Amino acid sequence: MYLGWNDYELIYLIREGNDRALNLMYHKYTNFIRLKAYEVGFRGMSVDDCIQEGLILLTKAIKIFNDNFNKSFWSYYNLILKRRLWRLKREDNSNSYLEITLDVEDDNTFKEKVLEYSSIFKDSYLAYIYKEIYYYNTKVNELALKLRVPIHRIYRDIKKIKEMLRLEFDL
Repeated sequence: MYLGWNDYELIYLIREGNDRALNLMYHKYTNFIRLKAYEVGFRGMSVDDCIQEGLILLTKAIKIFNDNFNKSFWSYYNLILKRRLWRLKREDNSNSYLEITLDVEDDNTFKEKVLEYSSIFKDSYLAYIYKEIYYYNTKVNELALKLRVPIHRIYRDIKKIKEMLRLEFDL
């Protein structure tokens, strides 16, 4: 997807001073940061702030990442990004009176992406669950009741969906 470069090759090039590799890395992880911000609960203009924070954190992670610990860069960055976003969410809740949101535009863009990505799934059941959870914002327990399946099955299917998306978009 990104000219055949994996994270380790891009990190090596970035450490050598290649700005094009850094731009590829930013482009590769921007949608991932947006997705994690939505998972944490950010909406509207707050998502843009999260993307900026995430890209700053990405730059720091590239500088300090050490692959000698047998961890992938993606899992390392995923962990520190989630921790940072949850901390921002905690701080955001304490200052909620300052929040200004333009939720309509960002939410519509996100929903367009959900519909676009739903074509990835060959299994119509997984595509249905993906749309219900991410497009219609259906709660897991409501979806389980609607489909008459145990809640743990819905969680297992969501895990499959995330893995398929991760493989499809090389995240």
